[in-house]
Amino acid sequence: MILPAPKDSIERARAARRRLLAVLGTPEGQQVLTELETRFETELPVFQGKCGSYDPLDAMRRDAHREVFLVIRHQLALAARETTPTNHTEHDA
Repeated sequence: MILPAPKDSIERARAARRRLLAVLGTPEGQQVLTELETRFETELPVFQGKCGSYDPLDAMRRDAHREVFLVIRHQLALAARETTPTNHTEHDA
């Protein structure tokens, strides 16, 4: 198996972030993202219920939902930073 050159990987990652920014970086995209975060309750703590009594599968599900949105928000922030010429660096991929 031939691995892609690091520069190719960086460019592919940047292209993916630019596509994400084009879709979710708009006011409508931000509204959709916010509505989804509300729907999946990403602002709530992972562990719900009384101390020592919680559903571990529910906690796992909530944590997974939260992680997806953290990744999306991080990638959007990187894409926005990369579109500013003064902040464009090779190590951001």
